[in-house]
Amino acid sequence: MHGKELSYIKAVTAICLFFGVLGVALALKSDSSSMLFDGMYSLIQSAFILMSGWVVKLISKKDDEHFNFGYAAFEPFYIMLRTITLFIMNVSLGISAIKSIAGGGYEVEASIVLAFTAFSVLVCSIVCVFLYRKGKELNSPVLLTEARSWLNDTLLSVAVLASFLLATILKHLGFREAMLYIDPIITILFVIFLVPGVSKQLWQAIKDLLDAAPPEGDKERIEDIISSFGETYDFKDWMVYSSRRGRLIHSTIHIVLYEDITLSEADTMRSSMLKAIRSSWPWSDTDIVFCVDSSWMEYAVPETFIAR
Repeated sequence: MHGKELSYIKAVTAICLFFGVLGVALALKSDSSSMLFDGMYSLIQSAFILMSGWVVKLISKKDDEHFNFGYAAFEPFYIMLRTITLFIMNVSLGISAIKSIAGGGYEVEASIVLAFTAFSVLVCSIVCVFLYRKGKELNSPVLLTEARSWLNDTLLSVAVLASFLLATILKHLGFREAMLYIDPIITILFVIFLVPGVSKQLWQAIKDLLDAAPPEGDKERIEDIISSFGETYDFKDWMVYSSRRGRLIHSTIHIVLYEDITLSEADTMRSSMLKAIRSSWPWSDTDIVFCVDSSWMEYAVPETFIAR
């Protein structure tokens, strides 16, 4: 699976780098801070896309003596670094735009901005849809994160295009002064629009690093599987403890039986359950423990864990 992810990542990296270089170059020529924002966003994004390729390779490695539970935590760690960088960039450009407005604004070459952003809207929207579909198909948080970034790029370009079309119309109608403030206002609106999403993404990455519970829907899928086996094998009780690290869901499942069974019977039952969980969630790491006497369980997990 990760081979497909890497090929998609390489393709979008080339596109992103092209837009970044072209956007920064045209921004310097047109004196547009909003275009500079877009170009810098693409350059930073291309650097992180390259890093995401390394992350995809890394999380596919098996556990070793250095990381006994595998490398899944590197995925939310990477996403956290990326969102912090984007957050700092957004705030910095927003402060710069506020200073520009306080200084009386500035004029930009609108024709260059309009041509570039029209082309950017088309390409970014195509890439965004492609990455979103492939991310869902491969259950890849990395590709879905890239899709959200390209969605942001698309919305940025749409906003720039609409604003400069309006500014051009106002200029021809004799409202030249309004043109001086359009670009910094767009930049500030970008920041206001993007910061909440970036903050939400950062919080989710932090939760994953702290081994927070997976989304309710994902946890319910695992619990439904255990419940179905409970009806078949007549479990006395069962508890599921789950956490998520990136795309990996780790679960420890305690199952209380009415009567003792042999190790061979336990292995057969465990194998069937693990296969069902893996088919529903390919990126899963599951431990299943059978017992007859459940009195030991209170010593096996922290008291703050919430059981089913």
